[in-house]
Amino acid sequence: MAVLLWILVPLLAVHLALWRWLRRGLGFQLLLDLALVVLFGPALVRGQVLDPVRCIQNTPPFTSWAWSPGTELQPTQSDVVLQFHPWWEEARRQLLRGRLPRIAPDIGGGSPLVANGQVGLLAPVMLPVWVLGPERGTTVMAVWKVEAAALGAFLFLAVAWRLRPAAAAVAGVVWGLGPFLMGWLLVPLGWSLALLPWVWWLLQRTLAGRWRWGRVGVAGGLLGWFMGAGLHPETAAIVVGSGLLAGLVLHPRRWARVAAIGLLAALVTVPLAWPGLRLIHASSKGRAYARENPNLRPIPLKLRGMVLEQTLLPAVHGHPGRGTWRAPYPAAAGALGFGGVALALLAAGRLRRRHRRLALAALAQAAVVAVVFFRLPPLDALLVRIPPFDRMTLPRFGLLLPWAAAVLAALAVAGGPSRSLRRRLAWLVPAGLLGLAVATWPTGWGAWDRALVLVTVASCAAGLGVFFSGRMRWLPWIAAVELVALGVGINPAAARRDVLPTPPVIERLTHRVRSERGRICGTGGVLPPNLASRYGIADLRSFDPLRPWPLARLHALLGAENPVLPGPLGWAPPRLLGAWSVRWLVTPEGGGPPAGGWLQVDAGDGLRVWENPFFRPEVRLVGRTVTVEEDEGWEMLALDPEMVLEDALLPEGSGEASARSMDLEIVERRPDRLRVLTACDGPCLLLLAQPWAPGWRASVDGRPAPVLRANLAALGVLIPAGAHEAELAYHLW
Repeated sequence: MAVLLWILVPLLAVHLALWRWLRRGLGFQLLLDLALVVLFGPALVRGQVLDPVRCIQNTPPFTSWAWSPGTELQPTQSDVVLQFHPWWEEARRQLLRGRLPRIAPDIGGGSPLVANGQVGLLAPVMLPVWVLGPERGTTVMAVWKVEAAALGAFLFLAVAWRLRPAAAAVAGVVWGLGPFLMGWLLVPLGWSLALLPWVWWLLQRTLAGRWRWGRVGVAGGLLGWFMGAGLHPETAAIVVGSGLLAGLVLHPRRWARVAAIGLLAALVTVPLAWPGLRLIHASSKGRAYARENPNLRPIPLKLRGMVLEQTLLPAVHGHPGRGTWRAPYPAAAGALGFGGVALALLAAGRLRRRHRRLALAALAQAAVVAVVFFRLPPLDALLVRIPPFDRMTLPRFGLLLPWAAAVLAALAVAGGPSRSLRRRLAWLVPAGLLGLAVATWPTGWGAWDRALVLVTVASCAAGLGVFFSGRMRWLPWIAAVELVALGVGINPAAARRDVLPTPPVIERLTHRVRSERGRICGTGGVLPPNLASRYGIADLRSFDPLRPWPLARLHALLGAENPVLPGPLGWAPPRLLGAWSVRWLVTPEGGGPPAGGWLQVDAGDGLRVWENPFFRPEVRLVGRTVTVEEDEGWEMLALDPEMVLEDALLPEGSGEASARSMDLEIVERRPDRLRVLTACDGPCLLLLAQPWAPGWRASVDGRPAPVLRANLAALGVLIPAGAHEAELAYHLW
């Protein structure tokens, strides 16, 4: 009922607003209402949430990684369970306690949270998550995204460009119900897609009138907030850049105003996104890109051809929600198709003179996709070396192609059918799609895959027939039927009781952790990383491309193969993990005992639980340190992890500890702050077994002190002999 209220009340407000100010938009809203009912109604009626939880678990729950190596993120957005929901739930917990969620104490040994960049703390659209929780909040936001994307495209063209309702409705349907938005619906990136038409509309209003600093300031401030709000900074920047490029095409003489808006947006973005920018620079992904830029790798011609095939026929490579996807890339990243109706209109429609600039703006977006996404030479070789393109995820630029197709399809409807020769040539489009379907028709296709491909071909032909007959009002309905058929099931639903099941062994493990504090770790992919935090269990692992690079190197030392998104750990040395306050280890039930002295304490439900006899607390004083070079230190940890139990490794030139008698009193301990009283008979090291990240600062007796990377990845502060008060605190800015 709560989910339904959060959906129906805003929709009712939209209906009332359209009734009062734009009644010709009510027909489009009715069409959109029916599409929303078909897409989301069955799950909502059954009390389900949009959640791919069953895509990452086998039976029994949460005991292995269930992803295919070829399509690691299939079905669609299965990583939402491991990345976004744990972060959102931890942020929600701290917000409800009245704290700013700076650090996630149960993920990655205490990794940055808000600075991660996709928590969306500054975005009002995240309110359903903070009120209802991650799963129900995601379901509400999914409906909001479709409504905002479709209605925004309709209003932009119907109000700003005064297109006929049927033409504007075609764009609303193609953009709001297309496969690209459906593929990214459950993650924050979807908000960038939903708000793209509104960004274009804002810039159109700002550039069309007289120069007013107030308007320019509001536009720049809103765009800067959009990029810095923490929803998905990279795609938000692409969307804003798309709007600025369109502004230059539509109003070339007002380039100074476009530049002023862009500069103001950047000035607002940088302070808001500064914590995230620092973390990106110091992350495993940032280091990996600096060492070997994947954007410089050539894209095989065969792969480009497959993406083009999928652009023309969205279901040609299978359906991600039904487990039939066969392409060697994640479905959402390549879901560029925009349907057969849009293709038919692009081939058969005319362009009116007064719409030429808008058509050029849309074509400019398609040109960007051709160069940056499809990597057409020679410009691609230059662009991928120019900041910030050299560090961006270039497939994200693919979002501009469906938007360009939506705008051009609407302009084709507004211009009417082409002349006789092009009418005959236009029928080659459905014929070509049918030929492509026959040429790529694999023997392993199911009946549903074949049906979806034929729906696209039939919709293309039906759209041409209706278009040439002059019955324009039926075009949005044909496009909606086609795209809804493609969109049903892309985002799987799950019952609430299945979202976080608690098998007995996990329940017993949770009880142990609460009675004897300590972190867990796992090998073989059991109880996947980040997920443990949903049960209130602290995990040393982290499924996160923005892990601080020293933590990523520690994970690599434990067997994680991917420097960006780590896979399952393969090695569990008890002494090294004990130094990182890991008390419990979970392993697959069928595997042998881990080496090094782990003590088995529980088993069942596909898991075995082990206790670490070498556990050490997170906060402790160390009396002896060894200074080493970085690479030498990692080799020492790999060969002799026992040395970090009582001693600590420090970087060269940071000083040494030599205390024998040490006394520690913890005055304050929070995820983002530690304050202690120490008494040592010589220099000693305050060691916090929490991963180093940009933003940590230290002080001794109120005076700043250097933060050292103790044991190469943890936090440390050298304290002089005698009695002192020391503090470690995390600062976002």
